[in-house]
Amino acid sequence: MSETITNSTPIKAVVFDMAGTTIDEGKTVYECVRRTLEQFGLHYSLPEVMERVGGMNKKEGIRLLMELKLGEVEKEKAEEAGEIFRTMVEEAYRNSEKIKEMPGASDLFSHLQQNNIKVVLDTGYIRSTADLLIDKMGWRDKQLIDFSVTSDEVSQGRPAPQMIQRALEHFNIKSAGDIVKVGDTRSDMEEGINAGCRYIVGMISTQYTKDDLLAMGATHAIHSLEELKAIIAA
Repeated sequence: MSETITNSTPIKAVVFDMAGTTIDEGKTVYECVRRTLEQFGLHYSLPEVMERVGGMNKKEGIRLLMELKLGEVEKEKAEEAGEIFRTMVEEAYRNSEKIKEMPGASDLFSHLQQNNIKVVLDTGYIRSTADLLIDKMGWRDKQLIDFSVTSDEVSQGRPAPQMIQRALEHFNIKSAGDIVKVGDTRSDMEEGINAGCRYIVGMISTQYTKDDLLAMGATHAIHSLEELKAIIAA
């Protein structure tokens, strides 16, 4: 059980999702999931993929989508699909000139650090993909990220709270009531709930409205990262 959350202590860390929250990658990751499944004769629309596996560990999500149409999938087949996806998405990210940070991301990260708030990334990507994007954004060189954790580094990805718990352990933060979770998918909201975060902030998008995000459990819903400064300062 999470501890009782109070607002008497300052926020110590903000845990951000990557794709769709801090990085604009044009839904490339979901398109690569869809194209991977097509190689196995399985056809899903892009909105279906986004709704079913948004925010999840993508290899787990691919297996889930395979099993929805095929029933139980052999481990070897699932691993083959996961490797096809990893190769595809990393090649797409490496070669794309269109991938960019979401407006205001670097400014917000710097603002948080200047106010002694740790900047954390947690993601459904595996480590190699996350590192590729962190480097592509220039965040490592600028030392804007204090810690990152990927779904292959914990026993369970979202919506389980393990990635947030790993960040708490890393900084020796005793309560998730001292941190904020920011994301754009249902599994982000559920992760924040399951961890017991003080604030769970949803990014409004073409996929989810403010009302959608609040219904999923968000405490706040925002159009831009800049709005997070006022939420934390409140």
